Amino acid sequence: MSVTWLREHPGLSAGIFLGVGVTGGLVYHSRTIAQAVKSARLMKTVRSTNRRVYIVNSEESWSQVSSLLLREARLEGAIGFDCEWVQVRGKRRPVALLQLASCAGTCVLVRLLQMKTSIPQTLKEFLADETILKVGVGPIEDSNYLAMDYNMQVKGCVDLRHLVLMSRTLVPEPNSKPKPKGMGLNALSQHYLQQTLDKDWRVRASDWEAEELTQRQKNYAAEDALVGVHILVALLQKLWILQSTIVPFLPSLQWHKHLSSAVHQICLPFVDQKFSMNKSEQNEGSGRSGPPAVSQKVKPMTRAFSIRKGPLYHNCQLRAPDDQPLCVCDPKKAWWYVEKGLGVVVSEEPLVVRLTFEPSGRPQVERDDGRFYLQERQNVCVSCGKDQSYIRKNVVPHEYRKHFPDILKDHQSHDVVLLCIECHKISNLHDQSFRHQLAKEFSAPIGTEQDVKVSIDKSRKIVRNAASALVNNKENIPEERIAVLEKVIKDYFNVEEFDDGFLKDVVKMDIKIWNDDYQSHGHKVYEGYEKVGVVKLEQRWREHFLSSMKPKHLPDGWSVTHNFFKMQLKTSHFPPDHPERMKYKIALVGTEGELEIPYSPPVKGESSPSSSSASQSRETTPEGVFGFPALSSGNMIHCVEGGC
Repeated sequence: MSVTWLREHPGLSAGIFLGVGVTGGLVYHSRTIAQAVKSARLMKTVRSTNRRVYIVNSEESWSQVSSLLLREARLEGAIGFDCEWVQVRGKRRPVALLQLASCAGTCVLVRLLQMKTSIPQTLKEFLADETILKVGVGPIEDSNYLAMDYNMQVKGCVDLRHLVLMSRTLVPEPNSKPKPKGMGLNALSQHYLQQTLDKDWRVRASDWEAEELTQRQKNYAAEDALVGVHILVALLQKLWILQSTIVPFLPSLQWHKHLSSAVHQICLPFVDQKFSMNKSEQNEGSGRSGPPAVSQKVKPMTRAFSIRKGPLYHNCQLRAPDDQPLCVCDPKKAWWYVEKGLGVVVSEEPLVVRLTFEPSGRPQVERDDGRFYLQERQNVCVSCGKDQSYIRKNVVPHEYRKHFPDILKDHQSHDVVLLCIECHKISNLHDQSFRHQLAKEFSAPIGTEQDVKVSIDKSRKIVRNAASALVNNKENIPEERIAVLEKVIKDYFNVEEFDDGFLKDVVKMDIKIWNDDYQSHGHKVYEGYEKVGVVKLEQRWREHFLSSMKPKHLPDGWSVTHNFFKMQLKTSHFPPDHPERMKYKIALVGTEGELEIPYSPPVKGESSPSSSSASQSRETTPEGVFGFPALSSGNMIHCVEGGC
């Protein structure tokens, strides 16, 4: 298109340029637009719900609605789930009402007591189907009651409070934005749906065993189940990170397929996992009484991270005396050699330092492992290529690598990559799912009572607090309250009287319970791979990163089997009875494997086993940077950028 033509058609030219500009803007902001459309579409699903309530009190009435509920549950991936029962003099009677609700508004109220002897097998199969998630607040407790009262197994339960905490971890809300006033269903409904539930005690504690339920009871029961699945949808606004910007614009059937898949992926780590917190928070809005759950800190999904304020890779270069490149590093490390008189500056822009002594070896430039550390690195997200707001990502999480032998965990910049904020969130979600997969394979629980090193004895804590109040504030406590506190202490220690000295000893009482059988999830998984080869766990995490994130901007030479050849070569340099050889055996084939690598003494120029022993420190190790040559003077090239 010539300039003359453009001048002759100014209106058309302006339209073309405007169209190009708008298209470019849409492409640039496509992810933001897609996220906004996704959120709008999710909330439209909630607001446009047409609630329909079905009462089920026989096999026939269940058969009339079961196919509709099953179809909608499959389409959406989850249903709301709740139960109601009657308490008489503080004792719970069998569950009277089971509430199930789809996001589309189908609410099924099952009168279990009226069909106790004829509970349909298809209902039991529906509840036992773990591919249909049952979401709510405290669904594990409800499922336990159904098992005790009716021998019905409920699988696929997800407590919404897990997802609430995960959303705060992954996407922190501004301090100015109010948080939910508690973790009960009503508080979460007010926060995420701007909807207040009917929690009047007169309907909460009403007769759920009555021959006919009142209209208010039906509304209350249906809303409790429906609001649960709607809160899940609202949480997806944050938790569902789109991998394709076209998903929000797909037709209804394809959209629901992606929605169902996202629901299962996000909820997977919390399926059938009990949620425990303080009694005051747990009972708020639930309308149920009972013993307080054990207070337990929720473990964070990831280690703390922050956006980098500067580039990770400066691409300064270290060279051998004959100018052969050895590795890239940051300026501080390069200048260290100059300041110590171990190198001279060849160039300041870019910074190149030539060593003044002969390294004990040279890079294996003919292999990917060697070339990987010689190239300049780009400060971009390895997944999408974004060059702003990136964060370091450990491909092999620290909770596993910290247990590795030092030959595997030291100076591994290969497994430290950059991800932008959005890709980092997506990767964390994938990692969480994979962690729970490993937990099942190796019976290594995450976030359970068995995965706690120390817990608090609540009965001791109550006694200690009572003693503390009497010692420190007795003059301000009413007489009747003093009598109650003293009775707590007397009953616990089975004594009739006590003095002030006894009270002071009680105040110092240890309330911690140490779990002698505690073993962290990461260590238990490591022990499993210690038997067959730790590199298999390392390689499995790398494969997981590639398959889950599909990175398009990884450095050349990045590979799943990185370092494997070098470890085999290093192993051959140690005699069969050398203690270092056992480390390599554990890494390569494990304690139960056979290491079939013959002894081959290193040729001149390679590091010698005699100069390397387990007792040597990080500063004097003969091995260089990631399989690169060490310094013959005993000093070390500390690490490639991003590896420390």
